[in-house]
Formats: sequence, structure tokens, C-alpha cells
Amino acid sequence: MEPNPPKIFISYSWSPIQNKEWVHKFALRLSEDGVYVVMDEWDIKEGQDKYHFMEQMVNDDEIKFVLLICNKDYAKKANLKKGGVGIESQIISDEIYSQVDQSKFIPIVREYDSEKPTLPTFVKSRFYIDLADSTNFENGYEKLLRRIFNRPKYNRPPIGKPPSYLNDKEPVYLNTSLKLTPAKNAIVENKANKKGFITDFFDGFYEILDLFHIPEDANRIDPPIDEIIIEKYESLRFLKDQYLEFIQTYIKYSNVDKELLKVFLEKCYNKINYDISDSYYDHNDHLQLFLNEIYLNTVGVLLKSENFEACSYIINSNYAIEKKYDLIKYEGVGWIFNKNYKFINEIRRKRLQIRETKISSGLIKQRTTSNILSFKEIAEADLLIHYCTVINYSSTKEIWWPKLSIYLRRTDELYLIQKMQSRNFFEKAKTLFMVNSKEELFNKIENINLDIYKGYYDYRHRFRHINSAFRKEKISCVN
Repeated sequence: MEPNPPKIFISYSWSPIQNKEWVHKFALRLSEDGVYVVMDEWDIKEGQDKYHFMEQMVNDDEIKFVLLICNKDYAKKANLKKGGVGIESQIISDEIYSQVDQSKFIPIVREYDSEKPTLPTFVKSRFYIDLADSTNFENGYEKLLRRIFNRPKYNRPPIGKPPSYLNDKEPVYLNTSLKLTPAKNAIVENKANKKGFITDFFDGFYEILDLFHIPEDANRIDPPIDEIIIEKYESLRFLKDQYLEFIQTYIKYSNVDKELLKVFLEKCYNKINYDISDSYYDHNDHLQLFLNEIYLNTVGVLLKSENFEACSYIINSNYAIEKKYDLIKYEGVGWIFNKNYKFINEIRRKRLQIRETKISSGLIKQRTTSNILSFKEIAEADLLIHYCTVINYSSTKEIWWPKLSIYLRRTDELYLIQKMQSRNFFEKAKTLFMVNSKEELFNKIENINLDIYKGYYDYRHRFRHINSAFRKEKISCVN
């Protein structure tokens, strides 16, 4: 059984005659679209008092909405309380100001006067639907129909749970918040001193990492140390989101200073790891994972913007590692930004009897909610770094093993490698692999000792090894 159509009443002025004709056509269209329209010409019977009829319509509970068709004549008569429109407006204004449900009355603007909608005084402060402009008529008409049938274009999303970081007992005020907007503005406006603003943001970022260290004498039992680490990691979410917002702006609107970016990442690592013992090292799983996340997001945004030169630099460079009692040594990204996270992946898994082997990967996936980068883009960046480090492997560099590949399908091809079918794209992207030609790339790949995959590449890591991922017949083969 079809539900009863919504019933509406139209209040309008009979003058000028063009307005009356417009209202008639408007009412016909509403009727065709499933609305039961009540109006004087259709519903007043001979001998019936028209003012009593109007009062009935305004107060009738079956009338879901009253449409006020507002042209210049309607506004004038309503304000002067003149004629039928004046009587209706008195009835309606009393209803509007005395009833709680004021949404019953919908002003429909038909004309403008000096760029202002012609609305009676008693509804000037109310939201209206604009049907005066023929170019936007259909949008306004759809909005009206959705209101009548209670079918909004945008529904309220479900209310989720408050983020766990709001429950922190000692919330950390991030001074990077004060430096983010000035840095972004300086970049977008290409100010002469923008490098100073960028440096200020970077300095504030890595300096604040001190606030997230866990003391060496922290109680490991109550609460368990892995719980403290997870809470600390979650409290770094704001800092990660701020960085992603900043780095997108920097890469999009400015020529990236690749050395400045590398030094920033280097300083972040040293800030986390300087002057700590091996036992204390594990207490900083949250910071190590956070830095892995920051690094992956940086590579992801660089790849998405096709800034391959800067991306190659931060993947293929060695980074200076500072130790209090040792000389500076240089390490590759596989050793620096891709740790094993013992307390997250081993101790937590055993304590909670979790089957998942890489809890850390799930944590990164869980909080990838920005529209700047999708999780798939981050996972593909993770895998691309692996390929880069394998192609340029040497005894002085550690291979980057992709931990997010468990969320990829084994048959998936990286989007970037698919695009490398194009000769033009390959010419841009080849710098990632530190080669000058397709021949040099495959010469490097053919000389890779595949024994590197032994003991690591198994059913849990869903990615193609280097020989399967790069096919000579599919690279640089299309104009």
C-alpha cells in the first residue's frame, strides 16, 4: 500500500498575472512529483469564506508545509497587512512566533529587489529556497522536494567513539600547531623567507619528540609496558596529521629542498635514539613506529606528486647516526626507519595471545584516515622502498623489508610500475632506482642475489620479489 502523499498549502499573490500563472504551473509540477497541493483556486468551494479557509490550512495538522511564494507584491501586501495575502501573513506570523515547530513555513523567493530577496518582514530572518534564478531553479526545486519528502541529500553520519588519545591523563600541547599555519602560508605565498618558516616547523617537530619518551625506570607491569607504548603511539596521532598536512603543502607548492628534508628525518631519528641503552631502546617502540610512519608518509606524498628526484634522495641516501660514546656512522633507510618493534609485535602479541604477527602494521593501517594519502598508497610506498633498496643493495646498506605488504594482494602490481610502461614516465621515474636507462635497470636486477629472500619471503608477505615485479617487456614499451 502506497503511503499518503505529503500535503502542502501554497500562499501566494494573484498579482501580477504572470505570478499567478507561474504558481499554477509550479503546483502542477509538484502534483506530478507526488505532492498533494492545496491552493485557493483548486480547493475553495463556492460560498466558502476564503479567510476561514486560509486559517484552516495554516493550522491544519495534515498540512505538512506551507509554501510562501514571495514576490514583490506578496512582500508589500504582507507588510501592509493588505488583502488576502495580508490576512494570511497575520495568521502565519502568529503561528511562526507562537509555535515551537517553525519549520512548517518555507519561504520561496520568486523575485529580487536591488539584489535582495523580496521577503516579508516576518520571515526575513528565515532560511529560504531560491526559485528566482532560472539557471539554479532545478537545484532549488530538488532541495524543496527533498525537504517535503524528508529525503535529505546528505545524511548525518553515525556517531563513533571518541579517539582514545582524548583519555590521556596528561594531554600534550603541540607547539607545532603554532608553527604549522605560518609555514604553510609562507610556502603557498612563496615568501622570500619561507625556508625560515619551514625550518621552524621542522625544529619544533623533532624537539617535541622528547615529551613522548618513556622513562627507563617505568613500571613494566601495571599497566603492562606494551599498553603504555600503544597509548603513547596513539597520542602522537595529532603530530602525524600535522606533519602530513605540512609535507603535502610543501611538496605541492614549493621546490623541495631534498637535503633539508633528509636532515630533518635524520635529526628525528637521532632525537629518538641518542644516548640510550639497549634496554631503554625497546621502551621507544612507539617513537620508532611513529618515525616509520612519518617516513612512509613522506615517500608516499613525494611519489603521488611525482617528485622522484627528492624521493630517490631520501630513499637511497645514507643517514648520519649519532651516538654519545661512538663516532658518527652512516646507515641506510632499511636499518634506520624500519625497526622490528619488539614490545608491540612480540611481547604484546604473546601477552594478549593475538594471532596477528605484525601488530605494528595494523596500527598504521588503523589510523590512516587522511584524504591526503590512502592506506594503499602508503603500502605501495613501503613496497617500492623495498625494491629500491634491493636494486641498489650493498654490504653497507640494510634492505628495507615491507611490513605493510600483508594488506596487499600477491597478484597486485604497483601503480608506479604499471605507469612505467610509458617511456616518458619511465624517463621521469628511473631516478628512483639510480639508473640512466632501462638496460642499466635490468642489468642491476639480473645481478641481484635472490638468496636475500630466503628466510623472509613466505606466505605472510604478499608481494612479488624483484624479478617478478619488474618485467623487461612491460617497462618503457609504450610511447
